[in-house]
Amino acid sequence: MDAFKGVLAQTPIAFIASEGVEFGGVLFLLPSLLATGLLSYQNHYTSLSGYYDLDIIILSLALMYLCRIKNPEQLKHASPGEFGKLLGLDRIPEAKNLRKKISQIVTQQKARQWNVELARSWVEKDETYFYYIGGHVKVYSGYKANLGKKHISRLKLCLPGMTEFWVNNSVGLPYFVVTGEVNEKMQQMIVEKILPELLENVAIKISDEQLQADPDLPRFTLVFDRESYSPRFFGKLWREHR
Repeated sequence: MDAFKGVLAQTPIAFIASEGVEFGGVLFLLPSLLATGLLSYQNHYTSLSGYYDLDIIILSLALMYLCRIKNPEQLKHASPGEFGKLLGLDRIPEAKNLRKKISQIVTQQKARQWNVELARSWVEKDETYFYYIGGHVKVYSGYKANLGKKHISRLKLCLPGMTEFWVNNSVGLPYFVVTGEVNEKMQQMIVEKILPELLENVAIKISDEQLQADPDLPRFTLVFDRESYSPRFFGKLWREHR
């Protein structure tokens, strides 16, 4: 009743002893998710009223991803009670309720701020000075957008899609991603999107004194495939952004 009235301050959590809980193995990954900053959203998003607060919604989405449940509609095929045990609840949100909560989160428009904070914390923790950039085509299977066709090498087909450019560390863990709108090439995305994001928000800062003391010291190093190989391009980056 308190949840219905919107006066419930916090969802009551109670884990009970159980055997053979469906998807129970994903709880082994929960400490890793928390260590990467999963709940640091609290620095940016305001809380949600009702039985399912923001902690529960964020954890639900994370566990759904680990269970390969790709959207709220697929929750209909999962046992509400069994999945709820993973969260210390008697049940999980139904698909309609979860979509409503996601809409409330999205309207706050804080995703970019949270992403910047996470990326900066990961870079500082890893002491990263090398960034690996990879382009990947994401196939579009909808009908509302009119996207140009791109060659999908893994499928050997030309299909509608958009290119995502991922910025990763040396072992392939991502820091952030930028998405091309039409048919942008990697060089263009590096200059227009990736470099500004690294220089302004993400990369570890190199002082002007350090750069003046060592003329060969880079601010950081970008690693990418032959698609963007160009000595002229390299020279331009060094002159304008070093």
